[in-house]
Amino acid sequence: MPFRLNLANGLRGAALALLIGGLGVWLATGAHLGFTQTSVVTMKRDEITGIDYPERRPRLVAGIEFPLGTAGAAILLALLSLAAERRNPAA
Repeated sequence: MPFRLNLANGLRGAALALLIGGLGVWLATGAHLGFTQTSVVTMKRDEITGIDYPERRPRLVAGIEFPLGTAGAAILLALLSLAAERRNPAA
């Protein structure tokens, strides 16, 4: 059966791309199991006094809600593809 480009297949492809993209962004930014962070704290040592102090740097670390949210959106797109397929079974 040759591949046909129709609404149902397009929605399934978009769902798969969204799922892989969300998981990829989450893994690429650190796979943090908490909520998303927009800054990272690193400890620095003062060379003169030897005292450690925290320093904040701006950096995005995607939290667990990122892959879960994209997975929810992907499921919604997949369900819409089933509805689109049922609506037009001859295609």
